[in-house]
Amino acid sequence: MIRRPPRSTLSSSSAASDVYKRQVRVSVLYWFLSMSGKLRLYKDKLEGYKKFHSIVKTIKMVTLAKYRQAMARTKTRDFTLRYTEKAFGAVTREEEAHAISNAKSTLLYVPITSNRGSCGALNSNCFKYIDSVMSPQAKLMVIGKKGQDSLNKLHPKEFHYSIINDMKAPMSFGYASFIWANMLTVPNVERYQLYFNRYVSAGTQRQAVYNLPAYEKFVEGLNTAASTEDKRYSFANALLENEEETIRDFYDFHGSLCTLNAVCENELSEQAARLVAVEGQLTNLTQLQTATQSLYNKTRQGAITASLIEILSAMSSLEGNAAKGVQRTNFWEGNSKL
Repeated sequence: MIRRPPRSTLSSSSAASDVYKRQVRVSVLYWFLSMSGKLRLYKDKLEGYKKFHSIVKTIKMVTLAKYRQAMARTKTRDFTLRYTEKAFGAVTREEEAHAISNAKSTLLYVPITSNRGSCGALNSNCFKYIDSVMSPQAKLMVIGKKGQDSLNKLHPKEFHYSIINDMKAPMSFGYASFIWANMLTVPNVERYQLYFNRYVSAGTQRQAVYNLPAYEKFVEGLNTAASTEDKRYSFANALLENEEETIRDFYDFHGSLCTLNAVCENELSEQAARLVAVEGQLTNLTQLQTATQSLYNKTRQGAITASLIEILSAMSSLEGNAAKGVQRTNFWEGNSKL
């Protein structure tokens, strides 16, 4: 703390005045050092924000390109499932809940997740759904790295195995057939539950589930529809006229089509959600960069103003001393004459 001496002692030649001025200079020096540290901190923050902004912008451009490609591949999504809907039948939520609650064998849940994060709440919504439907009959066959890392720890007893795709190639019927073939290897399955996120718009993705019966339940449903006046009466009779191998191939083909539609929809939803998330990150970075730039400018302007005040104060002090006739002699010049 600087204590100012009485005004009567503040002459240009007094010791108290020299001590006071020295204390003022030291305090100003400390202030400048603190200001330079703050300026360096703000400058480092600005450089970090700029680098991170360029990285996130690159991610956004790559995601936008993948989003456009996935959009083009999913244009005909509803037309490919016309006969699939007739094959498996469209059921209501009540019928689906009744079939699940009365299941006596294994219920295989196949949640489709992403390999990377930064895609909103897609994966967390999937985990919440799996938590809500877990039962002693449930088994999990997970698609995607995020699902493998999380569901393997959340439900280790129900976890069967997982399939991970590197996502370097577009979703194809061969990949969907591989998933479907692995689903059929699980023994004593009564129903297959394909969970995925259905694309609605760039900012909206909805949860969806394909509830597919096992082959025995599928044939049983065809026999029931063929013997009653069901809306699938003609379709069931036409299909049952074929051989068993043909009916099995028909079942596997439309099961693979459902799987292909699910993975394509989830891929498109993932890219759309990541695009929105990255756009939010860019907005937050811009706001942080603007706020830090404002603090940097204010601190820099304060340091410049303080420097100018110190210079002007020193100049006025020197001018005052010169007006009073105070002169400093050289040390070799003395007042005594020899």
